[in-house]
Amino acid sequence: MEEPNKKVQRSISDEEMIRLVKYYQDQLSEEAKQYLRERGITQDTIEKFNIGYEKDTIGFKPYYKDFKGYFRNRIVFPLYTKKRKVVDFIGRSLDGKEPKYKSLIGIGNVFFNETVLEQSQDVIFCNSIFDVLSLDQVNLPAVCMVDHQLYNEQIAQMEGKRVFICFGNDELGRRESIRLAKILEPYIKELYVIRLPQGLKDINDFFVRVKDPVEQFIKLINLTLEESISRPIASEQKNLIIYQEEYNKRHKGIVSGIKTGFQDLDHLLMGGLQEGLYLFGGNVSVGKTTFLKQLTDQIAKHVPVIYVSWDMTAFELWVRTMARFSKHPIQVVLSGKAQIKDIQLANQKYAEIAKRIWIVEASLTSSLEEITIYISKILQGLDTKPVIIFYHLQRIQVNKGKGIVNEEQQLQVTFHLNSLSRAWGLPIILATSLAEEELPNGLLASVDVYLSLEEQSKDHKIPIILELKKNRNGALGRVQFLFNRVIGEFSEASEYTD
Repeated sequence: MEEPNKKVQRSISDEEMIRLVKYYQDQLSEEAKQYLRERGITQDTIEKFNIGYEKDTIGFKPYYKDFKGYFRNRIVFPLYTKKRKVVDFIGRSLDGKEPKYKSLIGIGNVFFNETVLEQSQDVIFCNSIFDVLSLDQVNLPAVCMVDHQLYNEQIAQMEGKRVFICFGNDELGRRESIRLAKILEPYIKELYVIRLPQGLKDINDFFVRVKDPVEQFIKLINLTLEESISRPIASEQKNLIIYQEEYNKRHKGIVSGIKTGFQDLDHLLMGGLQEGLYLFGGNVSVGKTTFLKQLTDQIAKHVPVIYVSWDMTAFELWVRTMARFSKHPIQVVLSGKAQIKDIQLANQKYAEIAKRIWIVEASLTSSLEEITIYISKILQGLDTKPVIIFYHLQRIQVNKGKGIVNEEQQLQVTFHLNSLSRAWGLPIILATSLAEEELPNGLLASVDVYLSLEEQSKDHKIPIILELKKNRNGALGRVQFLFNRVIGEFSEASEYTD
């Protein structure tokens, strides 16, 4: 299983990384400088952080021909370790092209500006590179993550420090602040969450728009400290804004869940998939793989999906999509007997959503630990948090070389995936072929939602029931589907009723 850009990682030496820094610096155009000035970034900061730009091509032949123009029309930030070794480059698009930020290699466990952690016992934990630059310009120590995950190596670097978390001034930023605070709290000396004044988007916006920003930001820090001294343990009041925002949306019928593409299922799940672990069960041959691949395709119209398969190959999963799109029987497509023109048309239709789908083929020797590292590389290049699907529970080893997966390992896998869903702040779906009574004792305690696909008959005209048997944050219920086994397509039964 090849990691993203691993070929690049193997081919670039330390000396060549240094040459790349200068290469990008030499391309820093007036347009790029103007953009940086508009974000409040000074020439001194540009030089200190070796900020660069790429116009069209990298030009180191033959070693770099595979990623020529990789950062085209992007501001380029070298990523340094605390020992000032260049380990990666982060590119920020100037033309709105997605993803907004992307890396060359995919190093996630290094903070941007982590050298400051060697110099100060206080650190401001920010949301973005521009937040860090704004603070560094006024000699305030700051770092930020370069992907969605906070790694153990990064947590270790914050141990014993006084940490101020200051993320975006919106619902997502406030939720992320709370999530990271829970992760860091057991390891650090003191922890505070700074809340920006209403109307200001983030730290960089604060320093661009506020008069006397340094003085005002220090006042915010001192106010945060004073409130903490008067109330050492924050009361429930800190969450009231988040609660009110969430209620206001629900009152208006606006929900923040990720749409599954099945209207009745979204309604049952209070708007769609939320952060947490979803256990998806059902007997062998009931159609779980087919259902989850259709779900993947429907979600990927708007949100990225990472599908980790210990069961079928990527080609076999692709066949199910081709059968559904072309209306040819699965076996006809699998055997190569469908008309090439029909499959070409189906593949063209699939191309639009396939750019938001990652199929990861795992083997019996692939451990959850290895897969987690691999997924982290994918997350690093995404602006939108994805849905992750693991298929299936009985084949996943937590660590390499553990042999046959037993009940104890299944409990560990479920607990670990629940923790990952919190750490990454996204939905994870875990498939299993075990019936509810066959699940290890205590496994459902690590699950937020338990869904079970149950067939009533082999006749595709007889509905298959998807029953919601556990829902930590909502009601229980069921959704009826008609399952066309020939082409592998699920349709909500309500679509065929008056």
